[in-house]
Amino acid sequence: MRRATTIFAALLGAISLLAMRPVSSTTDGSSGSPQASQAHNAVMKVLDAVSPDSLHAFDLKLVSFGTRHTLSDTTSPTRGIGAARNWIASKFSQFAASNPDFKVYRDEFVQPVSNRVSVPTTIVNVYGILWGKEGPSGRYIVLSGHYDSIVGNFMDSTADAPGADDDGSGTSLVIEAARAFTSSGFRPDANIVFLCCAAEEQGLYGSHHFAEMAKQKSWNIVADLNNDIVGGTRGGNGVLDNSTIRIFSESLKDLQIGNRKIPASVFGYESDSPSRELARYIHVNAKQFLPTFKTDLVFRSDRFLRGGDQTSFNEFGYAGVRFTEPNEDYHHQHQYVRVEDGIQYGDLPQFVDPQFVANVCKVNSSTAALLSISPEEPQNPVMLVDKLEYGTRLKWKNPHSEAVSGWKVYYRETWQPLWTTSAFIPNTATGDEVEANLPELSKDKFIFGIAALGTNGIESPAVVPIPER
Repeated sequence: MRRATTIFAALLGAISLLAMRPVSSTTDGSSGSPQASQAHNAVMKVLDAVSPDSLHAFDLKLVSFGTRHTLSDTTSPTRGIGAARNWIASKFSQFAASNPDFKVYRDEFVQPVSNRVSVPTTIVNVYGILWGKEGPSGRYIVLSGHYDSIVGNFMDSTADAPGADDDGSGTSLVIEAARAFTSSGFRPDANIVFLCCAAEEQGLYGSHHFAEMAKQKSWNIVADLNNDIVGGTRGGNGVLDNSTIRIFSESLKDLQIGNRKIPASVFGYESDSPSRELARYIHVNAKQFLPTFKTDLVFRSDRFLRGGDQTSFNEFGYAGVRFTEPNEDYHHQHQYVRVEDGIQYGDLPQFVDPQFVANVCKVNSSTAALLSISPEEPQNPVMLVDKLEYGTRLKWKNPHSEAVSGWKVYYRETWQPLWTTSAFIPNTATGDEVEANLPELSKDKFIFGIAALGTNGIESPAVVPIPER
């Protein structure tokens, strides 16, 4: 027989107390506990290990291969995509030598002839995994960037294509994050994947194959943090901004309710996809760990009419976002290296700011670290709509976990982009479900989300409840 724990007066008291309190990942539960301090210090140790000098050195090394075009040389030890991927694998192997929990892998396949692939071509994704306590059946957090590069003619595989920013910056970030995590001795619960994809410029082939492989293996990927063009601080529009990073996230199209797919617009949930909740999670936590560095949320899957590797993860049902510099300079993207009318064209390393990339790396790293030691997000969250009523009733599966101190019920008015208020529910449930009754909050006016809060003071991303009769 189903049992549930219902929160009435205690929850209403919490709501009134928290109504004017800003949202915080450490507002309730065990925020002042030794476990919370230990978790915070472990994350900060990773961030302190991130080095602008190291990032700059990695970027210069990637540029030194001349071109990293997907169809370029694979036999030379110094030039072409083959040399680049071997070097990336060698760096990961160095990290693995000092950390037994870190392992190096290659995802290798042959891409048939297609629009941007003129001959059958071997594509290699190079990645490392910092295995967590949950093991292969647990959660995965992916940090990604693509290491291939192109010039103005996307089929020209021999011309110099430095790719310092697109996407040497993102690839360097992934490698540096791997170095910081492994050298700092961070011990995650979930598994952290450091993924360098190939063939992004030719059609997202590398990331698509990886995401498909992950789906076939039933990997529970909770986030793809994709970094593409994250090094420039002065845009072609003349604007200099070294303190902001854009984060793009897809909308929610459909909700699966039973065997039916219903448009998210029916419930007003268009902006509450797992990817958008991930973006909100990044935004809130970045303020805590990098208070002077801004995260600019863009509620769009990518730049206008453009795309990136996070799209591959989205297509297979995984939450994923894209990090991109605030003001791009198209003189330095997909260009032949040249000077024309006094303008330097080409994706060259002098246009990449290592300190800026370091800050973006820290945003990525703090997010990955927090996700890897947070509780699993609430499972099977539903909003009960079995009768007409003025308030709102929510329920979700009780994980029966001593690592969960409770849950935060977030809510915001429908026009608000971010969660504005939360109520804390302590983990006192003994049944199979937790049920929350909010009689003064109308489902007509508010969007609701539920996050799990760990005894270590770290919370999961929020998840919105599905209507259930």
